[in-house]
Amino acid sequence: MKEKGLNAFLVSKPENIRYLSGFTGGEDAKLLILEDEQYIITDTRYREQAAREAPHFELLLDKFPYLEALNKVRRSCWDRLGIESLHLTYHEYRMLESTLDVDLFPLEYEVEELRMVKEEEELECIREAARIGDMVFEEIVSFLKPGITEKKIADRIAFLLREKGCAKEAFDVIAAAGENASLPHARPGEKAVKPGEMLILDYGGFYEGYAADMTRTVFIGSPSAYFQDAYREVLKAQKIGISVVRAGIKASKVDEAVRDYLKSSGLGDYFVHSTGHGLGLEIHEKPALSPAGDIELKENMVVTIEPGIYIPGKGGIRIEDTVIVKKDGCEIITRTDKELRIIF
Repeated sequence: MKEKGLNAFLVSKPENIRYLSGFTGGEDAKLLILEDEQYIITDTRYREQAAREAPHFELLLDKFPYLEALNKVRRSCWDRLGIESLHLTYHEYRMLESTLDVDLFPLEYEVEELRMVKEEEELECIREAARIGDMVFEEIVSFLKPGITEKKIADRIAFLLREKGCAKEAFDVIAAAGENASLPHARPGEKAVKPGEMLILDYGGFYEGYAADMTRTVFIGSPSAYFQDAYREVLKAQKIGISVVRAGIKASKVDEAVRDYLKSSGLGDYFVHSTGHGLGLEIHEKPALSPAGDIELKENMVVTIEPGIYIPGKGGIRIEDTVIVKKDGCEIITRTDKELRIIF
């Protein structure tokens, strides 16, 4: 805070509150961090939970938007308040501005940037989430057959994630068959998988608050020669991306390696998103592995490598792993086999 000339910081984003304090309850909770004091502000429903989970924070109970609690600690000499401008509503901002005799300073990604490099305890949670995802895949394969709907597949994956130890899905499961596989974020529907179609399965779960992410594309019956070749090219691109991940490289360079290979193979026009993203307490975190990704990868960052191609009206292919950045490479923690898989 001192570097930015601030003497107080109001934290609003739930994931940032959890990271800094351990508190997991209340979407409207706040942290107030001063130079020598730190407070958690929530309502009476979370009195006991806050005391248990955030014992090193002084608890202030109030009704949202917590103006009385904030005024109570104005006895401390703070008058330059940093706010998470991406996670504070305009209504809240106006109330703070009109009620507190302080200057407000917008901050972006201050805590998110701290969260990029994981501690070992965080990595273990992400590894376990990945291990559960691998177990789910091996079980779901036996569930797949012509005629089954995308929705039934997605529902089964969501059930298995929880059954095997995840608290919940990290995002809505994607099960996209045939022409629906050309939609990067397809929503599972009543479409039945037909023989010869590809099926994209993209899912992940939260374990102890931390997510992993994996995508595999399988074929239900023999695919066309074109899509068999396309699958092999996407897999090569993904392996190239993984091979260049290491501490010290810029995120954009990973994307560049993947994108250049797909262009050289004639598939570049069908690659319509970035190569990957960070993850942890959220499924999408910094750094972004994109053409604009200017963050230098550091040891123990966790990122995905997920090139895909999407051909309108015909289908698509995506292959994704979660990896931990290491000094001289990376640790692949989603270990499900990626070779072309045809299910009869």
